[in-house]
Amino acid sequence: MFLCLHVFTYSQILCRIALSTQQLSMWGYSGGNRSHLLKLAGVFFMSNAYNLVIPFSQLRRSAGNVRRSGRSNANYLAGIATLAASIRSTHLQTGQGLLQNLVVHADGEFFDVVAGGRRFDAIGLLVTQGQFLDDYPIPCLVIGADAVTSASLSENVQREAMHPADELDAFKELTEQGWTIDRIADSFGVTPLVVERRLKLRAAAPALIADFRAGALTTDQLIALCSTDNHDLQTEVWNRVRDQHWNKDPASLRRAVIVTEVDASKDPRVPFIGGVDVYEKAGGNVRRDLFATDGEGVILADSTLLDALVHGKIHEQAEEVRTEGWGWVEVWQSFDWTKFERLGRAPTILTELSDELAQELAALGSELADVQAIIESMDESELSEEDAARYQVHDDRVDELSDLISKIEGSRAGFTSAVRKHAGVVVSFNHGSLRIDRGMVRAADRNSVTEASGDGQRVYGGRETESAGRKPDAISDALRRSLLAHRNLAAQYVTTTNANAAKILLACKFVTDSRSDWNATPTDLSVGTGYGTRTGCTITDDAGQLKEAEFVALGKKLIEALPVDHGELWDALAAMNNAELDRLLAFAVARSVSLAFEPSKLSDKYLHALSLNMADHFTPTANNYLGRVSKDLIIQALSETGKIAGDEDLNALLGMKKGTLAQEAEARLAGTGWVPSLIRTAEAKATAKKGTKKSGE
Repeated sequence: MFLCLHVFTYSQILCRIALSTQQLSMWGYSGGNRSHLLKLAGVFFMSNAYNLVIPFSQLRRSAGNVRRSGRSNANYLAGIATLAASIRSTHLQTGQGLLQNLVVHADGEFFDVVAGGRRFDAIGLLVTQGQFLDDYPIPCLVIGADAVTSASLSENVQREAMHPADELDAFKELTEQGWTIDRIADSFGVTPLVVERRLKLRAAAPALIADFRAGALTTDQLIALCSTDNHDLQTEVWNRVRDQHWNKDPASLRRAVIVTEVDASKDPRVPFIGGVDVYEKAGGNVRRDLFATDGEGVILADSTLLDALVHGKIHEQAEEVRTEGWGWVEVWQSFDWTKFERLGRAPTILTELSDELAQELAALGSELADVQAIIESMDESELSEEDAARYQVHDDRVDELSDLISKIEGSRAGFTSAVRKHAGVVVSFNHGSLRIDRGMVRAADRNSVTEASGDGQRVYGGRETESAGRKPDAISDALRRSLLAHRNLAAQYVTTTNANAAKILLACKFVTDSRSDWNATPTDLSVGTGYGTRTGCTITDDAGQLKEAEFVALGKKLIEALPVDHGELWDALAAMNNAELDRLLAFAVARSVSLAFEPSKLSDKYLHALSLNMADHFTPTANNYLGRVSKDLIIQALSETGKIAGDEDLNALLGMKKGTLAQEAEARLAGTGWVPSLIRTAEAKATAKKGTKKSGE
């Protein structure tokens, strides 16, 4: 027996249909105004509908569903598989698989599904896989037969999409309530990737969100501005270009917020590391405006060094956190809402307060009660100016005391050692301060954390499956940029030894700029503050950052012996022979090299002129690549280099955990010359081709 939430007899339904049909005719909607007719039909089928829980075996897809194309393509089927996993997870957590009713109409012993076809297909997949029984109960909204087409059309066409900012508010509230990204996607009828893109907008400044609601900028423009979490910089860049239609595409906005020089008075990273003095002691160069006041006018020329100092300070705290026994600890140079929302939160337990904190909590509680008593004794309507000021002071103190009490109470939330073993911590830099998020759970560890928690507790929020909308052979944007930065650094190194190519590059830049083709040539021609930063690519692995620092040191070494006096400097340079001058010029140009993201004739020509082989400059490790991609891509790399010894070895590799597989692949790939396809040059591609041939022998 299934619960019928609201029951009409079939004759009652027919009477309602007849009555409503007569009313439509009386109102003059005989087919002339299709738009109004569809809207009224939508009201009609809702007013004559009733809720019913129906076994899946009694459901079938309706021939009246207006969406008939694309159900057999790979993207649709992949989406159904993801949705099915989400429904099953929701069922395991709540006992209810679908959070949104299917819309059906009765046809003999069956009910035909009019709206909710993707959910219907997903349940069907689970039944086929044996995950759900054939009579799995499905909550449905039953409508009249003549409302089928209008219902389906309303579901697929008439529905007005929510504004992305409204979706952000809704999704954010649900994540705070512990909903997973998959569950939100299922409930709103969107993909998990859409949910992630909306939540990424949490990094935007409030003023930009207001402009976004008003239609002043697009979703992609706002996401580009969120490449930095510095709200002041976001709004400064947008206000500068908002009226420049030629200069506010997402790529231009992203470059604009990824600055190469740093205003010490505005950048929150500077006070975080301890001030400008710390930066200078680490070897950083500054430029000072002697006429500026109040600490302004100090420009840091080396943003890479500043990032390294921030990274080092975060790492210090991360090392302390690692002693707490967590399964993993991640360090983020800047807080990333998209990555964060993919992580679940482990359930907590309440721990005992230390005697010192318990006494402090009692004292704060007592003071709060006294201050509240004073406020209650004061009549706000009859306060003198002096008493009103006293009232405000007491009211502010209530807020302060409440915050202090909340912090102490919050410190009681802890995690069992069993949970810590499978969960982790994110240590990050966020809006000028250190942020530590304990008890975070990766998708692969959700079941382990749930089992370790016991007592029916569960993981809140996050992703239930692997990252949304990505193919197995896809890589993250951060890794993509890091690999491109490795390629750029390699090109810079080789440029320092190829003065002829450097001269051609400079001449090419002159010609293309003269023709107003500003970004065609892979150089920003800014030899003073270059290092390839025009691209906005940042190396994220430690070894790569060290190599980048060595490149900077190479330039300092080249000029350290040259005179400081400008007149003497000219004389020293004029006295150099061509080879010495070419070497200095080549390094100056090398600093400005900024290879194009996407395939580019001039970037490709330049790489060819350098005879660059990335195998000489990049060795894949667990830290810089293998540990940050899917197992499919790791296996692909081993296959391309002939490092898999048959099916038995392949099965053994596939059975390894991701971290273990990455370490194993690092050892096997050593010395092969293999590099990821994204950054392969012609020589590296030839190396990979030889490896592929060897694999097939």
